Amino acid sequence: MAIIPISEQFIGASSNVSTSEKRSALVNSNSQAYTMQDFIDTIGGGLGGTQYVFVAADGTDLQNAVELQAAYVTAQGMGPNNLNRITVIAAPGNYNFSTVDFTMNTNCIDLVSLDGNRSIVFNGSFTIVIAANDVFVRGVNVGVLNFNVASGSNLVVVENCIGGDNSFGGGGGLTAGGVFTNCTGGQNSFGGGGGGIASGVFTNCISGPGSFGQAAASGVFTNCSADDQSFGSGGDADGMFTDCIAGAISFGAYGTANGVFTNCIGGAGVFGGYGTASGAFTDCTGGDESFGGGGGGTASGVFTDCTGGDESFGGGGGGTVSGVFTDCTGGVGSFGRSGQASGTFTNCTGGDYSFGRSGTASGTFTNCTGGDESFGGDGGTASGVFNSCTGRNNSFGGGGGTLDGFLYYCRLTSGTFVTVSGSGRTVLCIDGNNNQNNQ
Repeated sequence: MAIIPISEQFIGASSNVSTSEKRSALVNSNSQAYTMQDFIDTIGGGLGGTQYVFVAADGTDLQNAVELQAAYVTAQGMGPNNLNRITVIAAPGNYNFSTVDFTMNTNCIDLVSLDGNRSIVFNGSFTIVIAANDVFVRGVNVGVLNFNVASGSNLVVVENCIGGDNSFGGGGGLTAGGVFTNCTGGQNSFGGGGGGIASGVFTNCISGPGSFGQAAASGVFTNCSADDQSFGSGGDADGMFTDCIAGAISFGAYGTANGVFTNCIGGAGVFGGYGTASGAFTDCTGGDESFGGGGGGTASGVFTDCTGGDESFGGGGGGTVSGVFTDCTGGVGSFGRSGQASGTFTNCTGGDYSFGRSGTASGTFTNCTGGDESFGGDGGTASGVFNSCTGRNNSFGGGGGTLDGFLYYCRLTSGTFVTVSGSGRTVLCIDGNNNQNNQ
């Protein structure tokens, strides 16, 4: 098939002129010459249908932006509603909005990239603004600009998009309430930025510090990643978090982590650090002062196969540990240092000064291990029930403390057991000299 040159001309006659058996002078007087560019301009550079408008993006970046805006205006005139959604399909290219934002302010008009990739690239000074509540956007990349989504737009669905700082309902005091999948934002994004709320559904999203609801994170989060002060920092993290990664002061730090957390990882002070960890935590890892740690915190939730750093799990001085802990590990000063360890602990390990050191160990401890001055040591009180637990020097009420609890098959790796008081008992316990202790 021959390729028609771009400069090739065609003759078009008026509909009331018969070109059969006519002289050329008559035909010429009622005809117009057209180039292939005239055909392209007439068609609009691409395809269109009853429920979609196509943007060819075959001009300069400025022309592409004009074409996209014109396509959106066309879509607005096609009667969009819940039964007649209109999709603007944009070809890969650069779109330079140099004087005004591209604003999506009409419900049921969607914008998607032709290839599904992040190929609608905004390279001008202005960005996208999603002001409508019910739209779907996929494949838009605004670079370092703010990918602006109106606060509380709970029906907005955004997939495979990129924005800069304060994107996707972020920037402080806003609510990210839609559905966000495979999106990347800068700091203070996804309902972040101080006083923000992340109440939507977030899957495979990545962000900078201060994101995912610095005040409240009550949505559903799967495979998400953020830097410091994210996921409800300074507020509530009461959503569902799966395979999420955050930096320091995240997941309800300085607030409450009362959601469901599965296979999540954070830095220092996460999961209700300096606050309250009252949710359900499974296979989660935090840094120092996490899980309600950091001094004066509370760990009252359910913790399974979790790992924290120093002063975790209500540790750090004056903390309260009243939850249920199974197969958990903390560092130095964990599980209620200088506080109250009144929960249920099974197969847990703490470092030195753990499990109510200089405080009260009044819970139930089974197959747990602590370091020096653990289990109510160093002037504390060991008043709980201890089964097959191991401590080092001055543990179990040692170091000037009180032992009025019940020790069964427990062991000291250094030193000897203090004399029990009240109704306390030691049964078949072994001290640091390998002597049996029964009181």
